[in-house]
Amino acid sequence: MKVSNDTKERIKVGFLFLFQSYKVVMGSMLTLFVPQKCYDTTLDLTTEKICSITDNLLNDDDDLYHNITLGFNLLSVILFVGVYSIELKRENWCVKHLDIDHNLADNNLESEILDKPDLLIPLKKHNTLYFKSMVLTSSIYSINLILSSIFIYNNYAGIPSITSYMSYVVLILMKIYNSLYISYVSMKGNKALSGYIMEFTSYNKIDIDYKPVIKLELELEELNNDDIDLTINP
Repeated sequence: MKVSNDTKERIKVGFLFLFQSYKVVMGSMLTLFVPQKCYDTTLDLTTEKICSITDNLLNDDDDLYHNITLGFNLLSVILFVGVYSIELKRENWCVKHLDIDHNLADNNLESEILDKPDLLIPLKKHNTLYFKSMVLTSSIYSINLILSSIFIYNNYAGIPSITSYMSYVVLILMKIYNSLYISYVSMKGNKALSGYIMEFTSYNKIDIDYKPVIKLELELEELNNDDIDLTINP
């Protein structure tokens, strides 16, 4: 069974989405996943230990600052889920209505789509919504990062805290930068840069399904080729 290009693109996007979801959860919930210092009071002497995820979540001291920080952690995850929903809907629209041709320039779509308002208007809506949602999410995440950094600093547990913190934050900052860049450039230039396919692939032409004349010509050509094959190999 032949797999269409649209199906291949959707599978590729699906795998990349799963990987990026992991990055977002780890990078947003810093209060939970970055190793921190706790105190074990089960013995007669109070001893230091590395907090478990349960310790980080419950926080026996019932610290107001901890609860506020954890709240921003959760809010960041929720906003990223919203961004991913918008991002995936936009990507699916691009896969369905547009196509990728590496023989054409990335800005080819800008001129090709101008006389097709039925495609131009939805593209503008998807790009604008994508950009605005990323601006909101990155703003909330900035607050989250500041609050989480202060909290982790106050409960610093040595090298494990530094390495985990840096790896999680770098991954999510790269995601934010890439998404802001893609959404802004796409919105300003009526482009359809992909948010998942690597190297910022651009859907740079209209899908053949939305060019019925060309599609019909190709189908007729394919039928003629089949007739020739039958003549040669009855």
